[in-house]
This record gives sequence, structure tokens and C-alpha cells, in this order.
Amino acid sequence: MKEIFCSLCLTMVSTLTFAQGKIEGTISSNKQAIPYATIVIGYANSSLHTVRSNSAGQYVFNLTKEEMSKVQWIEVSHISYEKVRKEYKDQSPRMDFEMVKKSIQLADVTVKSKPLAVRRAGDTTRYAVNNFVSAEDRNIGDVLRRMPGIEVDDNGVIKHNGKTVSRMYVDGDNIFQNGYGVGTRTIQPKAVKDVELVQNHEHKKVKQGVSNSEDVALNLVLNEDAKMIWSGEATVGIAAPIDGFVNGNAMSFKKKYKTLNTLQYNSIGERINNDVESINSFNLTEPIAAATPSVPTNKYYNNRSVAFNTNQFYKWSEAWSSSVNGNLWADRERLSSDGTQKYLLADGSQVTYNNYYNTTKKPFYGRGSFTLEGNDNRYYLKNTIDFKAENQNHHTWLLDNGARYDQWGRDQLNFISESLEYTPKLKNKDLITFNLDLGRKWHKDRLEVLPGVMANYLNQNQPYDAVRQTVSLPQTNGNIQVAYTRNNTRLKRTYFARLNYLDKELNSALNLIKDGAVFDNERFPDNNLRWKQQQMSTGIKLDWKNKDFILSGAFPLTWNAWDIADRQAVSAAVTKKLLFTPTVSMQAYLPNRDYFLLSLRFNQENSDLDQLYPNPILSNFREIKSFAAPLYFTASQAYVLRYNIERPISLFYLNVTASHLRTQNDYLVGQDVTQQGIISKLMSYDNRTSSNALTLGMSKSLLKEGIYLGFNASANQNKYNQFLNGQFAAATGTTMTVSPRLEYKGISHTTLSYQYTYSNFLNRLKSEEERSSNRYTSNTHSLGMLYVVGAYLFIKGTWSYGSYKSSGLDPIANGFLDASIRYKPLKSKHSLELNINNILNKKIYTSYSLTANLENRQTIPLRGSQSVLKYSFLF
Repeated sequence: MKEIFCSLCLTMVSTLTFAQGKIEGTISSNKQAIPYATIVIGYANSSLHTVRSNSAGQYVFNLTKEEMSKVQWIEVSHISYEKVRKEYKDQSPRMDFEMVKKSIQLADVTVKSKPLAVRRAGDTTRYAVNNFVSAEDRNIGDVLRRMPGIEVDDNGVIKHNGKTVSRMYVDGDNIFQNGYGVGTRTIQPKAVKDVELVQNHEHKKVKQGVSNSEDVALNLVLNEDAKMIWSGEATVGIAAPIDGFVNGNAMSFKKKYKTLNTLQYNSIGERINNDVESINSFNLTEPIAAATPSVPTNKYYNNRSVAFNTNQFYKWSEAWSSSVNGNLWADRERLSSDGTQKYLLADGSQVTYNNYYNTTKKPFYGRGSFTLEGNDNRYYLKNTIDFKAENQNHHTWLLDNGARYDQWGRDQLNFISESLEYTPKLKNKDLITFNLDLGRKWHKDRLEVLPGVMANYLNQNQPYDAVRQTVSLPQTNGNIQVAYTRNNTRLKRTYFARLNYLDKELNSALNLIKDGAVFDNERFPDNNLRWKQQQMSTGIKLDWKNKDFILSGAFPLTWNAWDIADRQAVSAAVTKKLLFTPTVSMQAYLPNRDYFLLSLRFNQENSDLDQLYPNPILSNFREIKSFAAPLYFTASQAYVLRYNIERPISLFYLNVTASHLRTQNDYLVGQDVTQQGIISKLMSYDNRTSSNALTLGMSKSLLKEGIYLGFNASANQNKYNQFLNGQFAAATGTTMTVSPRLEYKGISHTTLSYQYTYSNFLNRLKSEEERSSNRYTSNTHSLGMLYVVGAYLFIKGTWSYGSYKSSGLDPIANGFLDASIRYKPLKSKHSLELNINNILNKKIYTSYSLTANLENRQTIPLRGSQSVLKYSFLF
């Protein structure tokens, strides 16, 4: 409180001084701020005051009226720049200076220093942060978005020239084991000196120069000051009527010990589950919930969210380190929507559902892991113990064509795993790699619907009170692999042998309730399945590299055995199959370091328990899945051609990717759509599908002009088959998206940003009886303006607008206006911010989506206008 009071007093004094007289400005060279320059103000041969420019190149003189009347000149000097003096004539409150680098004469040779914003050496590209940072940036992610060739999404995941960054290091240390998004969103820009992008990155030192990796890694090179202190931010906020916001983070990046921790809570509609990573598991029951619009969550999301994230890293020596990583997220969210779903059948008939949904969810996710790693030129060892837990309680009451239904659901899942890798280098420089992975998963689903649904199918057209579905999916898996790599020739050869074991169960019960009694329908006995799968693989992996080419190929031969037992029917089926799944890739570099990548992958996958159970399972109040089927297989071939252009010196990046995927399945999922509900079935069918995609990404920075340009475009075509109400149809979906974006900082104290996205979706349906098509077009605009008053007041406004048209539905449009004011005095640790969201007080959001056979229109209530006042303290 004492510090806050002192800060307020200083602010008042500054305001009083400003009322007397003030001259300010910026010292720069080639649009780059010059810190610590000396600025002198005076008259005739006398000086009045002397100040130094701050780290942003800014200076301020606070003068009395008498001193203001005397001022005749202002002079700027710096050890690395030519001295500049300007006459002061018009009593202007502002005067900026553009400096010229000094030239040093050495034996008739003139040397001029000019720092590069981006420079590259081999596979490493280094970005100088101070060339891209702005005063309004809150975290390193804001700075990364301005760097050419780099994109950052809302979760903090980074892409470099179209390719996802797999790891983010802090001063070379791998502090983030469970995902680096928390670092992108939290680390302050002032702590980072350079950003290094490493292509073809190999994390394991013992394998560097041996394996040909296609990974991209990012390393944050810290300023020396940031390595010595704790830093962070604490923010509290309030919003009418009783909503609140708390966000705190603390971090320290010392040589041996690094830590980053965050704690968040809010009820103002900001989603904070960015660091949650759900467990890879299928849910056979999934209650239908209210829809969510494609707008920021603070416009519609009624929540009470709390999240905690911790990352602890300790470096025992140059080779050995350990880390503890964990996160928790819990919420109570409420959503509602009103919508219409219209199924367009191949014979021209329609089935329409009109629904109103009101949903309450209480999700919880938790994860913790411990990692011990030894990374040396002689060996690599990594051991990780990981535990994850999920629990979600769900209740949705809905009106289905006027009738009320209640859905209660609960999803519980726990997973523990152990992973070990050890790779020593032998005396002849060959490598041996040993991998061991063990995992155990517990999964339970529960769904209850009141009153009973789909009586025509479940209870022979007789009404009943409720239906209850329970499912359990326990699983145990293990993997052992041994590989030997010959490293004495340019062609690296790795021989490997692998043994996989998978043991899982599916137990389910579908019970009907009438007059308080629970009974089993004899037509739908319980599922009680046991699935055992053994895989034995062997093969060779080849890697060859020179300065211009990288060739890689893996050629595994796998023997598989599946033992599937239906313990309810006392029957078992054993299937054995030999599979060959090769992959080949070639990466070629051109003289200017442009490169293209060609990869081919041939794969075969088997169906899983979610497609094998003989008795129906109720997925939600409207759909029952009955997938009684033998083991099925999917064969696929994928071809990808990628071309990258990188010009670090001219700050220009371009990537183009063309891909083709072809699959052949032994089955097709069909649906019987009726007014009471949908029955999904798995049918034996020679089902062939294909997809073609073309993507383009471009980014360009013009630092002198203060311009950043970005451009993304994509075109996709998917051909697939569908089976509705006994009618077969071939469908084709085509999507085209174009999205340019611009940021302009060429106007003094002002930043302008604009992004436009055009999307066109065309779905065609072809059957024996009829041909039909649906077209959907959207245009979205986002315009933002930031104005900086002095160096301490940031005023920002954002306008967004979207218009949507389709061939079957009326046009709709949605527009939003938001604003914020942030006050942060120079060198102060305190800041005050007021956010005003949805100024136009829009209360309803309307949207729709189309596929080849479905029109879906949703109306979603919004929170309306909201003001949030936040106070932040930096340390």
C-alpha cells in the first residue's frame, strides 16, 4: 500500500509539472530506438538541463514557464553517433531526433556498424528482440507474432514458416516438458535478448550428425539481468456486477535452476485451459451440449475458472538435469443456445430437429510429471513418470420440438505411464538405443437421460421414464524396442526390433427405468469385450546427408495378432496379419538455402474397440451407435511436397505445401435418421476416400517503414461417401480460405492492425436419384488501433465484423467494438487498465454451418457489454 501511495504521489507531481511546461521526444536511428543518449537543452552559450534517453529512446524535460521562454536549442550526443543540434523556435512540446552512425577511419578503410534484425548461420536463425519489441507488448508471444516467418496461436503454440515448433528452450534448457505455451504467454519481452530458431534440430547430443531430424526448435536467449533475479506479474480485476479476475506468475531463470509458475482465476469469460492436454481416449458417451460461437470467449462464456501451472528445472551438471512439471484446471461453465438441424437426404426428403440447450459443465484436468535426463556426447538417458486425471460432470436440459429432456453425464479418466530411453555411444561410434514404455489407463463414462428417449428402438414403442448408459474402458499397454545404428559411413543405418502389447476392455450396460425399477432390455445385452493385441516389428531406417540433400527412409515389417473375446457370448476371434508400412522423405537445399521436402507414407491401421462392440451404446439423447462388426483395416497413402523460401536479411519468408491423401477402408459408417433420433451402424463396404490440399504462407517485415505483412491461403478438396436411411451418396467438400494481415507503425505514437479472412465452402452430394449442393461464404474483418500518449498511456480500440451467406439460409452479420485504456508510467512497476468489451451491447450471436447433408443454424446469447478494471504489479 505504501508503494502504491508513493506512485500516486509521484504521478500527481508529474501532472503538476506538466501543467507548467514539458518538452519530450524520441532518439532513433533507422527507426531503432537509441538508449542512453545525452540530451541538453539551453539558450545562447548556456545550458538549462541535461537528461538521458531511456531504454526505449525517449526523453522528457519538465520546465518552468520562465525556463520555457529561454529555450533556444536542443542538442543530442552519443558515443556511437554524430552529434545533432536543433533550434527550438515554435514552442512545440515535442522534438524527435534521427541520429547518424559515426564512421571510424582505419588505414583508409571506413567501417560502419549496422546491427541485423535477423541473421542466419547454418540451420540457426537468430532474431534480435529489440528490433521487433513495442512498448505495448505484454509477453514474448506478442513480440514473436511480429517476427517474419513466425506465427503464434492463442494457446502459445509457435510455427516457423508454416511448421510447428516442437520445443522451446530457455537459455538452452528444456524447462517445458508438457508444452511450452505457458512460456510464450508469460515470459516478459524485457527478459529476452535474442530468439533462435533451429531447423533440423536434434535434441539428443549423442545423435547429432547421426539422425536426420525434421524438428524445429526455438531458444530464448536471455539478457544477463534476467538471469539474476525473480520476475513476474500479479494482476487483480473486477467487473460488474460481481465478476473477478486474478492472474499471477513468478519466474526465475538462473544458470542451474529455472522455474516458471502461474496461478489464474476469473469469472469474466476468459478461458484459461490453454495448458490442459486431454488424454487420448475415445468417449462412447458424449452428452449433446449448447453450441459455442466463433468469437472470443469473454463475449459469451459464463464461467468460474481456476488454473495452476508449475515448471521446475534443475541442472545438476552440464549433462544431467531434472524437471517437475504440472498443471491443474477446474471450471464451472454455463452455456445456452437455440438451434435448428436439418438433414437433407439423398431422395430429397428432410428430417428437422429444433432444440434449445442449457448446459452446465464442471470439468477438472490435472497432470504431473517427473523427468530425469542425461544428455551428453557419449550417451543419452531420459526417464519420465507421468500421471494425468480428468473428471467432468455434465448436465444439459433441452427442449426438443417442445418436449423437455435432461441429460446427466460423468466422464472419469486416469492415466499413469513410465517411459525410459537409453542411448550410449560405443567405442566405434555406433549407437545402441533401448526404449521401454508402460502405461495403465482407467476410464469410466456414465450417461442418464430423463425421460426415456427413442422408445421405438429401445422399448418397442412403449414409453418409459429414463435410460441409463454406463461404459468402462480399462487399458494396459507396453512397448520395448532395441535399435542399433551404424555410424561409420555417410549412410547411417539403424536396425531395430520392437515388441508392443496392448490389453483393453470394453464393458457397457444399457438400462431402462420405469416406475422406479431398473431393467435390462433383452434385445440389448451388455457388452463385455476383451481385446489383446501383440505386435512384433523389425526393419531398417536409413539416413543420408550432405550439404545439399537429406534422405531418410524407414522400412518396418510388422507381424500382428489380435485376440478379441466376447465374454458375454463366450466367443473369441483371433486375427493375424503381416503389415509393411514404409515412409520415405527427401529434403533438398538450393544454393540460396531455399529447400523443398518430399515425403511419402504408406500405412495400414486396424479398427479399435469403438468400432467392434456387438450391442448398442447410447451416445447422447439423440444417437445410438451399433457397431457390431469384425476387425476392419484402413490402408492409406500420403504424399506431401513442401517448398520453403527464407530470406532473413530481407525479412521475407514463404512456404507452399501440396498434399494428397488416399484411404481405402473395409467399412462405412451409415446412419438411419428419424424424427425420434439417429441410429449409427458400421457396415462392410469397400469405402475409398481422398483429400487434396494446397496451403500458402507468407510474411514480410519492413522495419524502416514500420510495416509487418502476413498472408495465408489454403484450398482443400475432400471426397467421401455417406449412407443415410439406406441411400448411398458420394460427397465432395471443397474449401478455400484467404487471410491477409497488416500491422503499420509508421505513424507517430500509433499502431494500426488489420486482418481479413475470406472463406468459401462448397459441398456437393451425388446419389442415384438426385444431385444437390450447399455453398457457404464468410467474410470477417478485424481492425485495431493503438495510440500511445507520451510513453505511459495506451489507448486501444478493436472493431470486428463478420458477414455470412449460404445457398439455403438467410444472410447474417455480426459486429463487435471493444476498447481498452492502460496506464503504465515509465520505470513504474504499477499499471492500471480498463477493458470495455462489446461496447455495442450485442446480446445475440447467430451462426450456421453446412455439410453435404446437414444445415445447422444456432442462436447463442451473449454476455452483453462488460467493463473490467485491472491493476497489475510487475516485479
